[in-house]
Amino acid sequence: MKHYVFVGSAGAYLADPVEPCHFEGDPRKASAGHVAVENYLASSGAPFTVVQPLYIYGEHTAKDCEQWFLDRIVRGRPVPLPAPGMQLVTLSHVGDLANLMAAVLGNEGAKKQHFNMCADKAITFVGIVDALAKAAGVDAKVVLYDPSAVGLKKGEGFPFRVGHFFANPDKAKRVLGWTCEHTFEGDAPALVAAYMKSGRDKKEIDFSLDDKILAAVSKSTAAVAA
Repeated sequence: MKHYVFVGSAGAYLADPVEPCHFEGDPRKASAGHVAVENYLASSGAPFTVVQPLYIYGEHTAKDCEQWFLDRIVRGRPVPLPAPGMQLVTLSHVGDLANLMAAVLGNEGAKKQHFNMCADKAITFVGIVDALAKAAGVDAKVVLYDPSAVGLKKGEGFPFRVGHFFANPDKAKRVLGWTCEHTFEGDAPALVAAYMKSGRDKKEIDFSLDDKILAAVSKSTAAVAA
């Protein structure tokens, strides 16, 4: 074997509320399956590289990313976001990440190294809504809520982690000569067009969790007003 490339996940980093931007070498979750594979590769002496993607958007991607927001925006529904809505997240175009992986293969400098695989700009939750609404030519209403107060289970009601989740890809630029060519805001018009072309704007969507969140926010607001 000349080169083994393992696609792990930036989700294996331990969350850091003080310095939330993840860099290669930051503490990892000992219980994560990705980390067990990485440790095995390191102990085996194999010529390996680990790439760590975050949230991916664009054609043929599996993450329900921009689509979740557009489901609400194009139907004129409020978009419920975990407060305060200024959490930073990295959304990365599939083409940029494919180019990064291609730059790894056969690259001697990449062996026995980890690389964050993500865009070089972060965006806020509110910024995602604003970018997509602008591209769609509509106004969007954001409703902020406290997930713990609503009684949602982990992973319910929102497609991302509720806190900051972003990373720095400078190592890939420095070692691999990779460049990030996309921005989420710049890609927003194409994402809206692809969403409409897919016909998802006509599909029935289950908004029951949204309604639960909105009802809880409305009840809380009424109680404060009283």
